[in-house]
Amino acid sequence: MKNYDMVYFGNYIDWDLVTGFLSMHLVTWLLFLVMLTNYVKTSNVHASNAERAERKEILKVSFLMFCSYALMIPIEYVVTLLDFSSHYFPYTVYLLLDLFTVLLLCFVMHIRSEKGQLCKRYVVFSLLCNSTLFILIQIDLLLMYNHYKAMDPWWFWSVFTIGINFFDAVMILALLIPKDLLMLNRLFLNRKRVKVVL
Repeated sequence: MKNYDMVYFGNYIDWDLVTGFLSMHLVTWLLFLVMLTNYVKTSNVHASNAERAERKEILKVSFLMFCSYALMIPIEYVVTLLDFSSHYFPYTVYLLLDLFTVLLLCFVMHIRSEKGQLCKRYVVFSLLCNSTLFILIQIDLLLMYNHYKAMDPWWFWSVFTIGINFFDAVMILALLIPKDLLMLNRLFLNRKRVKVVL
């Protein structure tokens, strides 16, 4: 028995595999905790009806985000099991899922409250930034696999990793603390005012 294996109900558990899975899906777990936190906030009996309605809208957005990220777990399992993964398009599933979630947020979910709109803007902004990074890394990999550039690591790979994690963290914070963290709401409202004046 290896030192990182443990017997649990007569079966060996490979802790490297478990910790790898948990770290790979850390954002999914955090979104689950955010969804539970928002659910608890909706059950506050001392809140007014307007506050409860606002919290329910934030709960809807956080539930959609959790479902979107949790859906990746079985999709990744099926892709790995059936060997569907391609060297040319390894991030396509993430890109399509992010874009599908943006479409659901923009055209299906009707959010009316101010904090709900703020959360929705931050989530859409973060998902679109992640989608842009997925497209750029996809182009980079296509160029490498077609031998148009060398297969050497370069600074964009670090930007991709940091960027994806940063925008995921922004999304989680916006759903947990519905405040204008990056001043996106002010920028959005200022653009609206400029259009009205013109």
